[in-house]
Amino acid sequence: MCESRGEMKVKEREGWVKWRHPHVKDNKRVSKAITFFAALLAMFTKVEESGRNTFLGVEALPETELKVATWRQRFFNLGSKPDPLNGNDVKEGAISVFFRDWYGPLLMNRIVRGIAMVWYVIYLYFAYYGVTQIKEGLEPVNLLVEDSYAIPHYKLLQTYFWKYGATLQIVVNNAPDLRNAAARERIRAMVVDFATTRHSIGTEGVQFWMNEMESYYRDNLDMKIIDLAFYSMLRHWLASKHNNPWAEDLYWEEDASGNSTLKSFRFLIGMRDLEATQQQTDATLLFREVADRWPEYNITTFMPLWLFTDQFAIIVPNTVQNIIIALACMVLIAFLLIPQPMCAFWVALACGSIDFGVVGYMTLWGVNLDAISMITIIMSIGFSVDHSAHITYGYVVSQAPLPADRVREALAALGWPLCQGALSTIIAVAVLADVPAYMIVTFFKTVLLAITIGLLHGLVFLPVLLSMFVRGCCFMDVDPAPKAKEKVTPAVLKDSVTLEGGVERWTPATIHYISTPSIRIFESPDSFVSPTPISEPNSAGTAIHNRSKSSVKSPEHKE
Repeated sequence: MCESRGEMKVKEREGWVKWRHPHVKDNKRVSKAITFFAALLAMFTKVEESGRNTFLGVEALPETELKVATWRQRFFNLGSKPDPLNGNDVKEGAISVFFRDWYGPLLMNRIVRGIAMVWYVIYLYFAYYGVTQIKEGLEPVNLLVEDSYAIPHYKLLQTYFWKYGATLQIVVNNAPDLRNAAARERIRAMVVDFATTRHSIGTEGVQFWMNEMESYYRDNLDMKIIDLAFYSMLRHWLASKHNNPWAEDLYWEEDASGNSTLKSFRFLIGMRDLEATQQQTDATLLFREVADRWPEYNITTFMPLWLFTDQFAIIVPNTVQNIIIALACMVLIAFLLIPQPMCAFWVALACGSIDFGVVGYMTLWGVNLDAISMITIIMSIGFSVDHSAHITYGYVVSQAPLPADRVREALAALGWPLCQGALSTIIAVAVLADVPAYMIVTFFKTVLLAITIGLLHGLVFLPVLLSMFVRGCCFMDVDPAPKAKEKVTPAVLKDSVTLEGGVERWTPATIHYISTPSIRIFESPDSFVSPTPISEPNSAGTAIHNRSKSSVKSPEHKE
């Protein structure tokens, strides 16, 4: 049986709703994700709608009474009420108009785009130069405040002692049997190896108990060292009050036969050229490399600066590793949230460019790559992704047909909010610029560079690059045309009377269904073609079905 006319209208209405809102389920998922903030927004909006103060809940004063209200009423009874005539009318600000009608067209000018690209190349060149001149390590003096009494001490130490004369302790943990002359010669060769590096003073800077012992027997007693009696002669030499301090460099143990033998010992060498942290790190790695050449002795090198240089050595690998991980996370998030892979790629490229510039210009500003700047560099990735992702997403969702128009719409919608966010962050950290502490000033400089360079990319470089290299492959359909479906429209015929053989015959009214293809109107997403109207039957009693007429014609029609 045929369905009733009422049932057909219900189904037809449901079909129109599904056609007009193909992303209803997706919107519900997004709305469920925004829970806490949306709930608060709804609660306080209801308070405002009822004409009460959103903070205290008291009744708000009408606008007519504000001029005569007391200061207490102005403070506690201010509120807002919905405008019944224009509740959703949000006026476009003057700065948005500036970005859309002035800045956007100027930026999309061919000459200006060429200048922007030259500017970007210059930016990359100086950033690369800064990266090649990067300085690693945290100076101990930078850990103090500027007016600390210890700063002159560290400066004198750096000028007179780290330049020439600092001592390095070298411990031989597995001492050989020194009763063997060949073993003693090999120990001497090892000592010379340490004393002749580019950060060593030379053999004249070596403090080695074996050299003093041999000099004592050779110069004072005119005796040679007897191999089998070496340990006895050593104890005899240490028994002297003058030579007894050398006993601190020796560690004895008993062998299997109960005789005391030398288990380990220490000697000192003089160093030079340790003023800068990079030189200190280089010296640390150099002496450890020399120690690795003599693995049978299990050599350990130590100097108080090694406590800092051990941290300096891992700064660069950790910084590179953390930057790569953070950028990978940003790229993954960009691919998930931005529906076009090509644009997500440009977001990742912009983030890498911003971080590259932060590291380079940080060096030119006198900031070393240390633990403090490493943390702020990683933080700058979070700052840099904001500007790039917002501008790129605004470019993607724009419905303008031309890239230049898309840039204008993206800048009009997001240019001023990006400037506001950047200015608020800079103002917030500006108070740190005058703090007399290196760590605080380093944080300020790095954040300022990240915000400034990120804003420069978001408002200049990235829009130009998108308009030049993303010209159609990145555009997304806001509401793709669904497959046309046939709609069934009832055509009602009135009762008719005919003459057959001189006798009147009455025919009851019937319902016929006429299939008409649906038509989609692209100019207005909220408009749709009304159901097919039924014309009045003609005088002969035949039904005439007319298609719906609309002043807005569809540019595309699919059967």
